[in-house]
Amino acid sequence: MNIASITSPELAGVKATTEITGPAKPGKVDLADSFAKALENAHNAEHTATDAAERFAQGDPGMGIHEVMIASEKANLSVRYATTVKNKALEAYRELMNTQV
Repeated sequence: MNIASITSPELAGVKATTEITGPAKPGKVDLADSFAKALENAHNAEHTATDAAERFAQGDPGMGIHEVMIASEKANLSVRYATTVKNKALEAYRELMNTQV
């Protein structure tokens, strides 16, 4: 799965903030920042996994197959997390838009 497949035209230009009232995290949470962080983490994990695979394929003695597999699984989890965040946000947006006032 590629990070480009995570973006959605329905979320283009959407910027939402939510007030959190609690002692743990006072202030605002920016939905766009959450998406950006999830995508950035997924991108970095994919890049790390690709570098590890290339180093292993070139015969680098410091790179074992287990490290390649761990990096690959981390990238897979990061992309799945970013996709889940996007899907949940879209689901919430659609539910709000379908709510009758």
